[in-house]
Amino acid sequence: MAAREFGGLPHQWQFGRTDLLAKNWLESLDLAWQPDPLLDPENPNAGPGASPVAWTAAKRAAFNAIVGEIEELQMLMQDDRDRYLAEIIEQADGSAGYITAFIDTSESQRPWTMELINCGYAIGNVAYFYYKQQFRRVRPSTLCPGLAPPFGPPAHPSFISGHSFIGHLIALLLLEIPALRQRYGMFAAPYDGTPGKVVSPYPAVTISLANPTVVTLSALTAHGLSAGDQITFRPLSGGQPLPAPLVAGTTYYVLVAGLTANSFEISAAANGAPIDTTPAGGGAPVPALLLANPLMGRGELTSPLLWLAERIAKNRERLGVHYASDSAGSRHIAAGIWRALLHDDTTSGINCPTLSSVLAHATAEWPTKWP
Repeated sequence: MAAREFGGLPHQWQFGRTDLLAKNWLESLDLAWQPDPLLDPENPNAGPGASPVAWTAAKRAAFNAIVGEIEELQMLMQDDRDRYLAEIIEQADGSAGYITAFIDTSESQRPWTMELINCGYAIGNVAYFYYKQQFRRVRPSTLCPGLAPPFGPPAHPSFISGHSFIGHLIALLLLEIPALRQRYGMFAAPYDGTPGKVVSPYPAVTISLANPTVVTLSALTAHGLSAGDQITFRPLSGGQPLPAPLVAGTTYYVLVAGLTANSFEISAAANGAPIDTTPAGGGAPVPALLLANPLMGRGELTSPLLWLAERIAKNRERLGVHYASDSAGSRHIAAGIWRALLHDDTTSGINCPTLSSVLAHATAEWPTKWP
């Protein structure tokens, strides 16, 4: 029933390339393998930058991205596959068993938790097969037969990875249960002794009161942003306003100066002057939200359950049936759909009453004394 409710709202989750990027359900690096069709001058819906030169450059960049990913898969085949093959075989059709063993539960112990996992599979199968049909990416072993997967590859397209999508979606659903979140949620790095925290529907950041202002991730370990990327902020609900001159919902640009894995400087225009927030009076950095994917970037996720999802995804790469961008794209679309299902009360949210009911029953199976 959850899958029927989800599938009955196609306009809430079936999007093309442009909308996926605009909604932060995908990141540009996830689609580096695909030349932007808007640059093709023969495309009836070509964008303003379309030209033979731009299209040739886009195809060349995509080819280089594919070659780089295949070379990475060759290294995984040579260095990792033998050591992980038993686990890979077990996860091929048994990822649900890995997840339930990880959280130490079963059908007899917690039937509603198992039903929540079933809902994740049902919704996920509908979603990821739609995107496989849309992108139709060939398997890496088709382009490089020398990858020689010991079994498979599956006959359906490569992007997005079903195993990665299901793993991340189910992990996010299970982390809605407070007792599981406390055990397997987002932990501080280095560990500070506190229980696991929730996965924020929008990445939490702090904005320094300085010149130049520096934006730093609070929970995620890497943002995956590049110089020139556009970003927007909003204040925490009931929290401090954004420091002046920042305005909620306004587009800002990432600068190359000061760009690290988990922090960056911003400007009001592409390649513009760094923004100065010292007029705000100085003091502690201001907490805020970055309007981006909940699992943005490709950095390590400090949640044991999400770590398991990443491991399942990486094993599909070790097998030689998925590219790294398949795994990352699945992570991002799964997070976008999770947010729309459970944390979006606007018109863009996905109303799935069955999922909400099952989640409430599953939560009751995991008592906890902590909030």
